[in-house]
Amino acid sequence: MTSLDDLKSYVDIAVDHAKEKTDGVIARGVLSSNSQIRFSQNAIDINKRWESLSLQLFLIMEGAKTGFSERSVSGADDAKKAVDDTVAFTKRLPESIFFAGVEDNVHDYKMVSGTFDSKIDDFSEKAPGLVNAAIDAARTQGAKRVAGALKFGKEFQFFRSSYGPEGSTRSTSFDLNVRAFMNELDHSGQGLECGTTPSQALSGMIEAGAQAGTLAKQAEGAKQGKPGTYDIVMNPTVAANVMGFMVESANPFMVMIGMSPLGDKMGQQLGPEFLTVADDPRMAGGLASKPFDAEGTPTKTFNIYEKGVLKSFVHNTSTAKMFETESTGNSTLVGLGEGLKMLLPYNSNIVFENGDRSFEELLEGNKPTIYVTSNWYTRFTNHQTGEFSTIPRDAMFLIEKGEMKPIKNVRISDSMLRMFANITALGNDRRQIYWWEVDTPTFIPSVRIADCRITAATQ
Repeated sequence: MTSLDDLKSYVDIAVDHAKEKTDGVIARGVLSSNSQIRFSQNAIDINKRWESLSLQLFLIMEGAKTGFSERSVSGADDAKKAVDDTVAFTKRLPESIFFAGVEDNVHDYKMVSGTFDSKIDDFSEKAPGLVNAAIDAARTQGAKRVAGALKFGKEFQFFRSSYGPEGSTRSTSFDLNVRAFMNELDHSGQGLECGTTPSQALSGMIEAGAQAGTLAKQAEGAKQGKPGTYDIVMNPTVAANVMGFMVESANPFMVMIGMSPLGDKMGQQLGPEFLTVADDPRMAGGLASKPFDAEGTPTKTFNIYEKGVLKSFVHNTSTAKMFETESTGNSTLVGLGEGLKMLLPYNSNIVFENGDRSFEELLEGNKPTIYVTSNWYTRFTNHQTGEFSTIPRDAMFLIEKGEMKPIKNVRISDSMLRMFANITALGNDRRQIYWWEVDTPTFIPSVRIADCRITAATQ
């Protein structure tokens, strides 16, 4: 049985071994236990659990050559071989134009509350019953079939840098995705729940099931939507995916590779004055909350948008030097495909300030309004201008002349910049969103946006 002492030992062995062969190294040991319960046709069909201990290495050689590896280890020899293999690989690489150094100061870290659930082991036994409760809640609301997945687990990390910083963290997490269906496949609804304290998730999981079932029932009889210009109300699930792009794009790496529309927008009014958005790695209960980043820089909370004005980018040590500013503590090992990772700036928890409108107030207005509850397949035609399209899935409604009717088969085709500027109201229902369409934990309420372009998804 691997212990936390083993975790620290393997990291220490790797760093000490790498010191002789590299200019610098950051090693991170990750001990995790994860579970997944999948369900379909109103019943659990898969319940599995797995444990792993992996060693992540980031090496710096010959000035600006950087290499990364991650593999399972079970002893000192494995840790040393991981270093040797990564050194041999890194030697063959060109210098990185995105690397200009890492954190080289030692800090004391202020820990973040609400990231670890001491009852996580008990939750493993209770989880199947909670999943069945979510299924029952969806069926009680009228759903014929219910499917989805619950993932949960715990993780311990210890990291050490040859430049001095070191630290450890522990965390727990869960995320539930429920989809409910009627007899017709496109008469469906979705419910989500996520967080860091699964032992307190019973009511939220049941609510997610009930929401999925309610929306599926309300979607019955959906008619083909008509293309045109509408006001749109996005629930938090959709708003996190669409509006989250305008926060994730406040990233110097994205600017440098031509994937952001914000390169020349610093200091400009891009959203309404009532809109403030922070990067908050110290948010209690945030799935990305942590006391330090991947280099060992202490984390802090700061505004990316303040009263609608773009105020800051996220930075790590390298981009801070390039842009002549300071690191914001957002360094992360970011995957670039085929197992390659680089130290780059990346958001922690995206946190929108909560609004003051009830759901009913968000739907009010003189213009035809479409209420969207889920979306898939967000794709860009031009990242630098923010032109994109996304397909609403599950229940969607047209509100016109006081009536709310289900519709289907339309696509949102617009500009992120224009939609961000056209936010007219925020709901008072902020919640944390995290699932496969939203891979950065985002705290966001429902959002109303004026004059959005709607096209037909099918002909």
